[in-house]
This record gives sequence, structure tokens and C-alpha cells, in this order.
Amino acid sequence: MSRNAGERTSGERLPGERSAPPAPLPMTDDDAPGGLPETSLTRLPRAAVLAAADSRLHAGLLGDYLAVLAAAADSGRRLTRAERDQFRALGQVAAESGAPLPALVDLYLSATWRVWPSLPAVRAADRDARADRGGREHRDGTPGGSGGPSGAVSRTRAAASAVLRASDDAVAAVCEGFEAARMARARSEEALRRELVDDLLTGTSAVGQLLERAIAFGLRLEAPHTVLVITGNRRFLDGRALTRSAQDLLRAHSLTEPLVATRDGLLVCVLPAHSQLTQPALPADTGSADTRSASTGSASTGSAGSGSANTGSAGSGSAARPGRPPRPTGRRPADEIGPSDRGLGFSPLPAFASPPESGTAVAALAERLRDEPGLIWRMGASRARSGVAGVRIGFEEARSAADLAGRLGLAGTVVHTDDLLIYKVLLRDREALAELVEAVLSPLRAARGGAEPLLETLDAYFSTGAVALAAARRLHLSVRALTYRLDRIHTLTRHNPTSPTDRYVLQTAVLGARLIGWDPSIPAG
Repeated sequence: MSRNAGERTSGERLPGERSAPPAPLPMTDDDAPGGLPETSLTRLPRAAVLAAADSRLHAGLLGDYLAVLAAAADSGRRLTRAERDQFRALGQVAAESGAPLPALVDLYLSATWRVWPSLPAVRAADRDARADRGGREHRDGTPGGSGGPSGAVSRTRAAASAVLRASDDAVAAVCEGFEAARMARARSEEALRRELVDDLLTGTSAVGQLLERAIAFGLRLEAPHTVLVITGNRRFLDGRALTRSAQDLLRAHSLTEPLVATRDGLLVCVLPAHSQLTQPALPADTGSADTRSASTGSASTGSAGSGSANTGSAGSGSAARPGRPPRPTGRRPADEIGPSDRGLGFSPLPAFASPPESGTAVAALAERLRDEPGLIWRMGASRARSGVAGVRIGFEEARSAADLAGRLGLAGTVVHTDDLLIYKVLLRDREALAELVEAVLSPLRAARGGAEPLLETLDAYFSTGAVALAAARRLHLSVRALTYRLDRIHTLTRHNPTSPTDRYVLQTAVLGARLIGWDPSIPAG
């Protein structure tokens, strides 16, 4: 490497020798990070000062590095355990002071090449080489340097090898200490984040303290926030790639800092709810209803890539709403249904006009979850609320929505708590609901082939708005076969699926069967 202008090529001094006037310092002793060795910058070698100026770090972060290089060049020894511990400590000090790791490595490597010409072993080898060339010129009368390798060259090579090895050991120790300090700080921040999440969701700390601690993580709870709870067929853990990716996505699509953590295997996200004053402008070809549909998950999309969607009442049918794209009608493949989804093929969900709370952030997170191999997930979204109590209530709402979506078999779906109000009403009297299900649907167990095919027929019939042709296509049956099944249901249950009054009873029973986990395979008793 070429040397900087004004840098001396000889006469540089190591610690203990008389030093030349130093160059202007990048930092003063008052600016030195805490924990550095007791050194004075005015007595440091010029190589250390210039290297510190290049890297914009304090020269004291080098410690005794130049003296160690000089000793290694003289004796060819490796760094001792005490010296490596010293450099690890310097790496920790650099990390705690906020020094970037590339600049720290540059400080050591720059000091290495700068001090090389002034090392005693190198300068002695240079003198021997000059003396050897002078002797040959005196004897032969010809310019020296044309002979074979001399002892000076061998000593220079040995010194270079020892210096490079010592530099490698020192820089490795510095990086090890830097990484240890960074990991310790990350663990400390993660512990504080975990404590904040636990206190927010349980409400065990004072509100004022929670607000102050939340601000330290960039979370301002004075504004409305939406809570998302994601559950899946495997536990979510802190520090995993999916958790980090979710945090990066939500941060990129949010105006303020979101909070992403795991709790009891669930992925919990607290993110700001964008109002009309703060919400980014939508593209020209995208309506607000589209964003609302993506954010609330009011239409069941089935598992990733399957695109299943059903309506939630007989009256809604499959008609598209103004401003909404047409709903796909495919069903989830059997291999994409989790163990808790086996049984009924029911998946209706009413399409409420939920507010577009954090729509782009939720849509981006849902897309990332769909790309995760082997993950069957469900996401519950709460209403937007302010304050510490709002986060706690929102967590309960979102967790309840995700759990209810699991009972309904809605994999790969974002469900808003308002979308599930009708199901919450049914579940409030669980005993009466179970009695209705047993009274209405238990006669189907006497059918040839069991109750499950007939329940799937009711599911498809109700989901298509009581349109026999559409239901037959969904079940891959002829209309005549579908009509036969409906007649059979009428005979067994004494409720006619084609009658508006009886259809309401049957559909409520099918909804209740899914909600309470009714098993249609148990034989009639």
C-alpha cells in the first residue's frame, strides 16, 4: 500500500522510545470510551495516531497492539492468553462505545502496515541488507543486489510471517470481544422487550411506567394501535428468521415503530393503526375496498395458494360487492388441512366492512406467511385502540379471533374480530348450542356412509347461496345427486334445506358443529 503524504518512512518510534510530534487527533482524551487502558495520546507512536485518524476511532482502542507486533517480529512468538484477553476486552469497549466493527478492523490493519517499516526487526534486516549490498559493491566494483537471497531477506520474511500471524490473532480476539458485547446487549434488550410485552399484555405494571418503557422501543401507545396474533401448526420463537422478517416487514409499512414478539408460541404484533390523516395514498388502480378486503381477511382465502372462500349466510351467496374482486370458490386440498381441521368442510365467513386499519402492513405480513414452507397459519386482528389497556384488550380480541378461525378451519386467513361477532353470539350459550347441534344433526349419522358427506353437502349448499348447480359443481356431483342428498337430509332431520325457515335451523346447527368441535363419526347411540 502507498503511504500518506507527510508520513515518515523512518524514525517512527514504538512505545518506550522517544516519539515524534503526533498528527492531529481524531478524538481527545476526554472523548475516549470508558474502559480503555491508561494511555496518553501524546506518547503514542505516529502509526497509531494516523491509523486512528483514518478510521475515526480513538487510538487507545489499539492498546499495546504495536508493542505486541514488535515483540512478535523479534521472537516470532504467538500472542499469549493474557494478550488475547486484553484485545477481547478492547473489542468489548469498542462495541459498548458504539464503534462500528469495519472501522475497528480498519484501525488494526491500518496500524499494522503503518508500523511495519519502523519495527526493530525490520529495520535491522534493512541495515544488514544495505551492508551486504555495500560489501559486494566494494569487492566486485559492480552494483550490489544481484546476488542470491541473503540472511537479511530470510529474517524479513520471518518477521513478516510473525507479524501477520500476530495481527490475525489480535484482530480475531478483538472481533470476538466485539461480538460478545453485541450479543450481550442484544440479549439485554430482548429481555427488556420480553418484560415490556408481558407487562403490556397482562397489565401488571403502572401505566405511566409502561408508557415510558414503550417509548424506549419507539412504541407510542397514545395513538391507536392494532394487535395481531398469528397462530400456526408450529410454535413461533424469538430470534427466528420468520419473526425477524415479520418485524422488518411491519417496520417498512408502518409510520412508527411496531412491536413484534412471541408469547406462548404465538406471534404477537402491535402496530400503529393508520387513520385517514396518516394513511399512505393508494395507487390509482386500487380502491379502498380492496385494501380493506386484504387487511381484514373478511373473505376466507383458504390455505396458501388454494384460494378457498365461502360466504357466511344464505342471503349473501357468492355475489361480488361493488369495488371488490370476485371471490374464488375453490376448496382447500386435503393435504393442507391441519389435524384440528379434519371433519367438517365448513368455512363460511361473513364479509363485514371493517375499517382499513394498517392494511398494507397486514397484507405484506400475510404474503410473507404464505411463502413460509409447511406453515399453516391463522391471523387474528383486533380493533384499533389507544393506551396500555387498549393493547391488552386488543391482544385478547386478536387471540380469540385466531382461535375461532382455527375452529372454523380457516387456514391461511386474516380474520378481524368484528368478522366473528355472530360466532361469538352463538358460543355465549355453549350448552344450548350443543343441544341444538345434537338434536338437528345426530340423525345424519344413520345415513349410509355416515354423516360427513351430508354435512359437506349442506356446507356447499349454504356457501353458494342455496344454488343447487353451484353446490353440485363444488362437490363434483351432478345436480340430481345433490338433490338426492338434500332429500335424504330432509328425511333424516325433518328439516328441508330448501325452505328458508328450515335452512336457518340447519345452517345454525352446521355453524355450531364447527364451533364446538362436534364429531360426526360417532355412531348413533
